[in-house]
Amino acid sequence: MKRVDIVYGGGQYSLGGRTLESIQNEVETALASGKPYWLRVNSGGGVFEDAYLLIVPGIPFAILNVKSDNGTGIDLDVDGAFNPDVL
Repeated sequence: MKRVDIVYGGGQYSLGGRTLESIQNEVETALASGKPYWLRVNSGGGVFEDAYLLIVPGIPFAILNVKSDNGTGIDLDVDGAFNPDVL
């Protein structure tokens, strides 16, 4: 399953089953509305625990696209530099 991590005001949260692009669109739409918006995210480590992040200008917000390591413990697509002939 895909997971996107979010860093908000120094805390780390996550969203499963979402793409980076869908979250970007949701946040951009919220900011363009000019109204406060609450983004529902996960604050738990194994069990989903609701947290709601207030999306307004001025609060540090970053979206991190978590890539699968295919069970190898190695990110196979670091900066698009994966070369299968080297492994």
